[in-house]
Amino acid sequence: MLFDVSVWQVLCGTLLLACLASFGWGMRRFFVQPAGSTTGMQITKFCGLGFSVLHLSAILTRSTLSPGQAQLAAVLYLMSLGLFWWSIHANRENPLSAVFSPDLPQHFVKRGPYMWVRHPLYTSYLLTWLAGAIATGRLWLFPSFAVMVMIYWRAARHEEEKFFRSALASVYAAYCSRTGLFLPSLVGLLMHFKGIPFS
Repeated sequence: MLFDVSVWQVLCGTLLLACLASFGWGMRRFFVQPAGSTTGMQITKFCGLGFSVLHLSAILTRSTLSPGQAQLAAVLYLMSLGLFWWSIHANRENPLSAVFSPDLPQHFVKRGPYMWVRHPLYTSYLLTWLAGAIATGRLWLFPSFAVMVMIYWRAARHEEEKFFRSALASVYAAYCSRTGLFLPSLVGLLMHFKGIPFS
């Protein structure tokens, strides 16, 4: 074995903390709250904080981590980090409203990961929650992933409802037809491989 168990724990724990630190930076420095803190924001933060403690403690207290599972988790954590910062970079000119904000959108981005997925930041978060459950193999962590899927699915739908009530409704509908909610759509991938430009 190339690495012993303690090193895998340190690796996964460090990557988890890097993801959580990035997400925390986004909450404090990037996302705006035009209507202040909403109930949805508070629920999301509460669940995120609680699950963060559970995931980190599960990683650090697990007696053995399977190297294969730890490697897969490390890849997911790195994918989460890359997708998060790629999404932030794509929105650098116009920071986004925080989750469950009630304001109507004035613009939307189609570059970077948004060419493929409408909510790549939520995908990034979900990769982190999935990674912790895979790293430890603890079945009781999978409900935390399921809860966050439900929260971010509802948040994504809330944001899309806002788009369809805004002046961007028609162009956003066209955008939705070739992008996926959290994962790339088959239609968008086929159009890409056929060389049809994104409009």
